[in-house]
Amino acid sequence: MPTDPSSNAGPARSPQPGAALAARTGFYSGLKQAVRAHLKERGLHPIDQAGMLRKALINYSLWTCCYLAFLYLGRYHGWHGLWMVVPGVFSLLCIVLSVMHDGSHEAFGRSRWLNRLAAWSLGFAGASPILWHKGHVQAHHGNTNVRGFDQDFETNGLIRLHPAQPWRRAHRYQHVYAWFLYCMHSLKWIWWDDCSEYLSNRWSLTPKRRRALLIEIVVAKSWHLVCYFVVPILVTQNVALVLSFYVLHWLLMGLVLVLTFLMAHITGVQETPCSREQVHRDWALHQLATTANFATGNWLLTWVVGGLNFQIEHHIFPKMSHTRHPLVHHVVKDYCGMRGVPYLEYPSFRSVLHAHYRNLKQLGTPPAEPAAAVAGRS
Repeated sequence: MPTDPSSNAGPARSPQPGAALAARTGFYSGLKQAVRAHLKERGLHPIDQAGMLRKALINYSLWTCCYLAFLYLGRYHGWHGLWMVVPGVFSLLCIVLSVMHDGSHEAFGRSRWLNRLAAWSLGFAGASPILWHKGHVQAHHGNTNVRGFDQDFETNGLIRLHPAQPWRRAHRYQHVYAWFLYCMHSLKWIWWDDCSEYLSNRWSLTPKRRRALLIEIVVAKSWHLVCYFVVPILVTQNVALVLSFYVLHWLLMGLVLVLTFLMAHITGVQETPCSREQVHRDWALHQLATTANFATGNWLLTWVVGGLNFQIEHHIFPKMSHTRHPLVHHVVKDYCGMRGVPYLEYPSFRSVLHAHYRNLKQLGTPPAEPAAAVAGRS
């Protein structure tokens, strides 16, 4: 069912019964053939190496200009340096989401070293590429929306994001306070999560891999300290300005990163399996049931978030460059419509944001008690 781009209603979706039929008739294999044929007709490779290299050059150049502008303003114009917070976040988001993310999925270039170099853009931001690969590429993509396996749902009970998670009284207000916790995401990730996961060996890494991880963490955190504290303080001679810039920069960074990933999976219309036994056997059907697109007509948003508003295409074809996702979007959507499979898509950023807010509020509502329990007290 097509989506009306001018509407702020929920996502369009096809009748659910079609998924059962598609699962019996090789849905994923047929979809892959359709997408490959579409790209081949246009003489395109799934990995847009030239386009990705151009984008990386633009994004890193933009970040460098923003960083130098902050140092210059901080040095000669004091607190006017804070004007560079938003441009700085914008440029770093472009690097993390448009370069690092594709590199981690081996979708940046056609060689292993080029993908590893792009993936190390996360180290440039101060976090561990190895742990990102474990938590995002393997856990999240391999078990999308599955409780206990997809770490994107993990909040230590502070926010209830999955209907199978225990409800707490504080969750009544999570639609209000969740946004503040989202802001803390990047700071927690950089200064706590990486170190905690290394010390606990959460992913059961081999001794050799753990040594590589330790080196990676030390290098990434050292660079982060030098880039955001040592150099700015030496240049601007204004510790308060540097600290203010850092906090504002990473609070905003955290909010945008969380929203970019959560809104595609947690708006109340996606399936949220409680176990692997509830997952569709067909890979593509599982991704379609647990993922939604949003604002696919917004070219600026697509550029900044590295095509992650085309989450369905990304989840079905994670090793395809994000610059190809808009090109195969209609192929995937039409194929789903032909096979009677739900295709979830929000027409705008505003509509998916509103849906996520409603879902937070719904999950914060006390679960209804079983009828037997109510009858037992009467």
